[in-house]
Amino acid sequence: MDIAQLSSSQKTETGMQLSELTHNATSEVRRFGEDLASHLQAYTSVKVPPAFQLQSAAEGKIQVVGDHPNKVEIESYLNQNTRLLKWFKELEVLFEIQRKIELAESNENFDQQVFNFGLTSLGGIAFFTLKTIN
Repeated sequence: MDIAQLSSSQKTETGMQLSELTHNATSEVRRFGEDLASHLQAYTSVKVPPAFQLQSAAEGKIQVVGDHPNKVEIESYLNQNTRLLKWFKELEVLFEIQRKIELAESNENFDQQVFNFGLTSLGGIAFFTLKTIN
């Protein structure tokens, strides 16, 4: 799929391509959530619930946002598992592309938004929040 075409074309076919991108992104979130949950259950003491929220951190790592009883264990496991780390980064890029396309005709500023992945007892969820100033 040509990303430049998606972001610049206003033809009807773009809507179908965006719809396909959204479908693929949703499928990847489901798959990643299932895989992450099974890995955490098999290789750590982390159980869901309680849910947790992930974001990219400095130096290409992943961080758990907020207070979670297993924050250190989740971060340690994810940042040492290159397959899950890479998959998270791919999801992030996929959703950032989708979000930029969605915001192309609005006044919202994508630069103030950050990708999040949440894992709940019902599965994975992808969403954006406003960036915080640290």
